[in-house]
Amino acid sequence: MDDTFNVLKTFVIEQINQRLSTSQYSDIQLRKAIEPEELSQKIDLNIPHLGIDSPQMLNLIKEVLDYSVNTNHPYFMNQMFGKTQPIAFLADLLISVLNTSMYTYEVAPVLTLIEKETIAHLTSKIWGTGIGDGVFTSGGSLSNMKAMFLARQNKLNHVKNSGLFQEQPVAIFISEQAHYSFVKGVNFMGFGTDALIKIPSKADARIDVVELEKAIIRTQKEGRLPLMLVAIAGTTISGTYDDVETLAQLAQRYEMWFHVDAAFGGALLFSDNERYKLNGIEKADSVTWNFHKAMGMPLSTSSFLTKDKGDLNQAFHVNADYLFHHEADDFDLGQKSLQGGRRPEALKLWMSLKYEGEKGFSQRIEKLRANALYFANAIEKNPNFELFQQPDSTIVCFRYISEKGSISEHNELNVKLREAIFNEGKIIFNYAPIHDKIYMRCVLLDPDFTQQQLENILNSILEKASYIKAGAEV
Repeated sequence: MDDTFNVLKTFVIEQINQRLSTSQYSDIQLRKAIEPEELSQKIDLNIPHLGIDSPQMLNLIKEVLDYSVNTNHPYFMNQMFGKTQPIAFLADLLISVLNTSMYTYEVAPVLTLIEKETIAHLTSKIWGTGIGDGVFTSGGSLSNMKAMFLARQNKLNHVKNSGLFQEQPVAIFISEQAHYSFVKGVNFMGFGTDALIKIPSKADARIDVVELEKAIIRTQKEGRLPLMLVAIAGTTISGTYDDVETLAQLAQRYEMWFHVDAAFGGALLFSDNERYKLNGIEKADSVTWNFHKAMGMPLSTSSFLTKDKGDLNQAFHVNADYLFHHEADDFDLGQKSLQGGRRPEALKLWMSLKYEGEKGFSQRIEKLRANALYFANAIEKNPNFELFQQPDSTIVCFRYISEKGSISEHNELNVKLREAIFNEGKIIFNYAPIHDKIYMRCVLLDPDFTQQQLENILNSILEKASYIKAGAEV
């Protein structure tokens, strides 16, 4: 390793230390407001024939850092990931050092055992000790698609050979609040988007169970096969939990595969005070659960879990003698996965659980929930804001309201406010529609957030609103 590379390595390590040590300093800017055309002119993106020298490479690394979003910042609340647990960050570095894949025990012996132990721990929190199976995936989208795969295998196992071309159309029931991965999934699986039956949500963003059962009966009369029912444990926009118990009963009544998308909301299983919101999850056939969301793992740390141990092997087992040398070997995890090459993502969660313990994870969730409730109550007390509802999780949705104005005018105003704050680069949150209203949406994922920092979010919005009312540029 030459001196040139050592300079680059030292700089990157310094940046790692700085990012981890200053992650709670809310006065550090998250991003720079710059359009794609302008940014493409500032950075030399062209691939050279000859490599560049160390000073040029160092400058390039600085530019990448400078023009990227600081997602480890307490005020990064734009998506369902953010503040990273430092121990998990170290585990992620170790994964790159080890540079192996999770398809066979031969190339990942200890990591295979770690993944199996971690999966066993997760499934025990849903179905009890000794029940269930699972595998880590590239993300919640793939996990949801795997659920569709297993639902098909459950009812239409013969199509593994013959294909879907001669089969009756199927119906997969989801809430209109469900993640977009289900739309991609029915297309990927060959079911077609017509197979996806979107059920209206009620005012509280929970699936309308009455309308759901009507839709099931209607599609049966149309000659469709009810294949799968999905419960959302933590909707993408508002973090709301469907009535999992009631949906489990409907799935059983109509003999459908029951999947719970707990990509975000599964985190509450670590909390004795909050896990009741997932009552009924033990009746699920499969569960999606991500840990790069509320649990603070680096992207991407996701799992797909099944109640019956044999489901994954039956779905994904193939003959590949050059790779899998032991047919009945449960330690070749590639036989449970749709993916081939796969990073040992379980290491991040396993090391974090080892370091923090169950108690540490529980305390994290309790802190996040306390912050969400404090923030929601502060919003309710302020006449300038309208809270969507008391939050089920750590996502808080609210809107700024002026004295007068229609719904559309308020929607336009809230988008303007969010864009003004977003472009300033000090606080980042998103906005989204719930029914006919636009709400600002804060995903609170930093357990070290202070009440003063939370109140600063509202004060910043009020400040921008006063400029807009005055007709000033923001």
